[in-house]
Amino acid sequence: MLLGGVACSAGGGLDEVEHYLDLSDEPMAASSAELVDVDGEAWRFTDVDPDRLTLLFFGYTSCPDVCPMTMAEIDLALEEAGAVADDVDVVMVTSDPARDTDEQLRSWLDRFDPGFQGVRGEIEDIVAAAGDYGIPIEAPQETDGDYLVSHGGRIIVLTEGGEAAGMFDEGVEADQVAELLPVLVEELL
Repeated sequence: MLLGGVACSAGGGLDEVEHYLDLSDEPMAASSAELVDVDGEAWRFTDVDPDRLTLLFFGYTSCPDVCPMTMAEIDLALEEAGAVADDVDVVMVTSDPARDTDEQLRSWLDRFDPGFQGVRGEIEDIVAAAGDYGIPIEAPQETDGDYLVSHGGRIIVLTEGGEAAGMFDEGVEADQVAELLPVLVEELL
């Protein structure tokens, strides 16, 4: 496990990992947006479990490529990470709340892991929340008969209070996430 050794060694650190943006010295403040989980319960970024890391992704269920690949990589990473996965939650906020109903989002996430949480809300609140974490998304638009939806590419690592302590780059692979999760759990919890 070379990466873990590098990240923990003297002189090495999270800021030296190519596929991870370390914000732990100056975490991004939590978004104040109020959303709703797929069970109809109020959900706030500030309410993430203080004893766990939360991997946050902004995406949508009818995405043909990036969103399902990202969720599959997260699922595989948690499997590869072993027991440390018990300290990690996964939340996907839909960037297409008009089409991603509670049922659609829950069913789609269940294909990856029934423990993954789905969150919805007004698109304006979702766009604002994504922006609060530096993820540029826009409200879905219909242009010339096409329905265009944007989404994030990065996986945000939230800590207590919903602060963003870091981000995995778009296209990060499961083994890269799995290798870094023990370090993140040890350093951030």
